[in-house]
Amino acid sequence: MPRGLPRATTLESLRLAAALVPPGAPHVTPGRDPLRARPLLADLESRYGARPVLVRGPRGPALLVLSKRDALRVLEEERSDYAPALQERQLNLPMDVLRPAFIEIAREEAAELTDGVVDYQRLDARWQRVARRCVYGAGAAGDEELTSLLARLGRRRAGRRQEILSGRYDTRILDHLRRAEPGSLAGLIAETSGDQTESRRLMQAAFWMMGLGVTATGLMQTLALLAAHPGHRKAARADPEHLRACLREALRLWPPVPALSRVTAADTEWYGTTLPAGTTVLVPLAAHQRSARLPYANTFAPEIWLDGTAAGEWWARPGCDGVHLTLAVGTAFLGGILRTARPKPVGRLLSPHRPLPYTLNVARLRVTMRPARRKPAHS
Repeated sequence: MPRGLPRATTLESLRLAAALVPPGAPHVTPGRDPLRARPLLADLESRYGARPVLVRGPRGPALLVLSKRDALRVLEEERSDYAPALQERQLNLPMDVLRPAFIEIAREEAAELTDGVVDYQRLDARWQRVARRCVYGAGAAGDEELTSLLARLGRRRAGRRQEILSGRYDTRILDHLRRAEPGSLAGLIAETSGDQTESRRLMQAAFWMMGLGVTATGLMQTLALLAAHPGHRKAARADPEHLRACLREALRLWPPVPALSRVTAADTEWYGTTLPAGTTVLVPLAAHQRSARLPYANTFAPEIWLDGTAAGEWWARPGCDGVHLTLAVGTAFLGGILRTARPKPVGRLLSPHRPLPYTLNVARLRVTMRPARRKPAHS
């Protein structure tokens, strides 16, 4: 490995692995809390300057990017050199044609969450129905085993048990894909896949199930934030753009994918030294989204997505078509709830009178649904 780039000590690498993502893991890693690593990231920057740092991991050295300039290089300026490790899962489908059908599905399912107490378990169960209907059609709406298998696959490491679970999951996916229901991703794949292999079609569908599935956490966080902030709740009920901004803000505060990973596709020059092809490059995105330099870092501030503030931040630049479609479906889901119900907070976990926590256990979030006082100005 190159000598010119600074190297983290063994202790620093171990602390990063515990708080951020496993160094060298060639994939996007949800479920870790990079904000726990903020003091360590600050220490590294103070010790080594703004240059990236080589950290040690079980799969070899990885490059940890600390500065905005280097993050932009990895994420935007040289895409051919820094490929997503899951590039084989990227889609090239006209997904926008499914937007009206997906939005209607989201609104239908959300109608079941407009009374009583809504917690994460109840919301997640309803949202997973949205995901299954969007990806595989109405015939998969009640297939809870499919979602359970996917969750279990994500928790297990490689091994014989993993192979068995993967085989069961693939079999269920194929059954749903072969129905190719109109208005679903499965139907679109059947129409446009051409000579794609069966494994490619399986991967496309599984990718979308994972992407839609993890959005449930952000939806619950948004609903709880709206319950605790009546001014934003009222604005979001009247204006879909404000509601979308609230969802994006919840995803900024507690991102489902807190650290992004890329893999060098070729030998790459960094500060006069060369990283060999196949080196993992890590961008601790969430640490930048909650940076102390941001005046709104630890507050619920949907207005930054409406007044141009967020547009000036590199970490908030528009995502892929899949991200936009997921935001549209998630906004429709929340709008379906707010159309006839008014969420009221249970407890003071997300009080507007104190800074929002860096970590949030969604299992503790609950809102009580009350009848809405009047119909929103816009559907």
